[in-house]
Formats: sequence, C-alpha cells, structure tokens
Amino acid sequence: MTGLDAIRQPWLNEMDIVAREWVRLHVAHSIILAAGQSVRLRPLTNDLPKCLLPMGPKTILDWQLESLAAIGVTNVILVVGYRRELIEQHVRDHFPGLNVRYVVNPDFATTNTLFSLKLALEAYHGDFYYLNADVVFDEQILRRLEPGSDGGFLAIDRKQCREEEVKVVVQGNRVLGIGKHLDPATCYGEFIGVAKFAGSFVDKFRKTVYQEAVPGNEMKFFEHALDVMRDKSGLTVVDITGLPCVEVDFPEDYEYAVTQVLETFKMK
Repeated sequence: MTGLDAIRQPWLNEMDIVAREWVRLHVAHSIILAAGQSVRLRPLTNDLPKCLLPMGPKTILDWQLESLAAIGVTNVILVVGYRRELIEQHVRDHFPGLNVRYVVNPDFATTNTLFSLKLALEAYHGDFYYLNADVVFDEQILRRLEPGSDGGFLAIDRKQCREEEVKVVVQGNRVLGIGKHLDPATCYGEFIGVAKFAGSFVDKFRKTVYQEAVPGNEMKFFEHALDVMRDKSGLTVVDITGLPCVEVDFPEDYEYAVTQVLETFKMK
C-alpha cells in the first residue's frame, strides 16, 4: 500500500459505511390509498376523486408525489377505485417518469382502507411510506419519518383531538392504541395519515392486516390492524407538531387547506 493509499483508505471506508447506512435507511417505495368515493366532500367529489381536487396550482396528489420524489421515493403503489381512469390519466400526463403500479379495489364502494391496504400488501412486499390520498402536508414531515429503520413510524400532530379524528394513546413515544374510537381526553394527538413501515415490523403488520381484512370488517380503517396488533413493539410516534398538514374529509377542511395551509407551500 502506498502512502497515498494509506491516506485514502480510511476515507474510502468511511464513505462505504455512509453509503451502506443510506441504503439501509432509504425506502424507495410508497403506498397511497386513493380508492374511496369521498361522499362527505360532495358535491366537490361528484365527478372527481378527492386526490385530484385542485389545491392552488396543483392537485392534492401532485403535492404528495412531488414530496415523495423530493426524498427519493419514485416507486408508488397506488390503490384506486372510484373514477380511477381520471387518476391514471392524470399521473400519465403529469408524472411520466414515475414508476407507478396501480392496484384496483373493485369493492371501493363497500370497503374501506383496511381492505385497500390488504390489496396493496399482496402486490408489494417490502418497506414503504404510507399515505392517505387526502392529506396535504409539508415534505418535511416525510423527512422526519426518514430515519426510522425498523418499526412503524406514525406522523402525529400533538393537539386536542376531535371525535372523528384518528387518535393515538402513547406511553413515552410508543403507541399503545390508535383509532377514532379512543377518548379524546386521553389521547396524545392525531395521526395525520402519513407513516413509514420498515424492517421486521412490516411482516407482522402485514400478517395482522390479512387476518383482519375479512367479512364483517369491510368498513374498518387500516388503523384497526395497528390497534389490534398483539405485539405493538416498534410502533412509534414521530412528532410533527408545527409542520403544516391537513386531512381533507369535509368541505371546511378543503377550505382551510386552500386558504391557510397552502400559504406555507408558496415557495415550493
């Protein structure tokens, strides 16, 4: 080994370690659930999927796909159903370089996100970012989730929750319960519908989704599977309080997103 090699070797070893760590932490896939009819937003969604509602110069889906691309996520499993042809055409027109795989939920009118997620997990095995297709959020939320390497990492807005919001009960940073059914008075905050699932946690989560997506649970949200998991170790709160986000469920949510949250994205 020459003197120059001796100087280079530690630096190269360090770079190799950094590169391997980046590969270990980096998740290049996402699952977006966009199959629902969004009846609570009618008439806005009479002829349009919620994710294609205009949000300033873009749609809700545009903001999401661009945020994912900003952290290097270019493989998307998109679960579609209601007016799926519009979603597919929109992606073809605006994101031709994105690697999108469509999974169709043919029972979108009679099932909820638990069943849509089961279909996605049957089509893809691996670590992934999870997005509800109706969430408008700052891309820094994804960056907060990025370091998580083995577990379920849930973006939580710490606040006083309303009855209809998906809430979490925590101990330390560990999630003990999740769902709309929880008492707001005992809850830590709201799960905003953005998460990262990685490592061994994915397998036990998938197993529970398969077990729970059965007749009788058609209208359950996917969070039901997290809530009933016997072993919740690794299910972790990631505090995103203060970062702009809103889940668009009702006309007032849409109005708030357009008039308030969108202001924070003007520089994007």
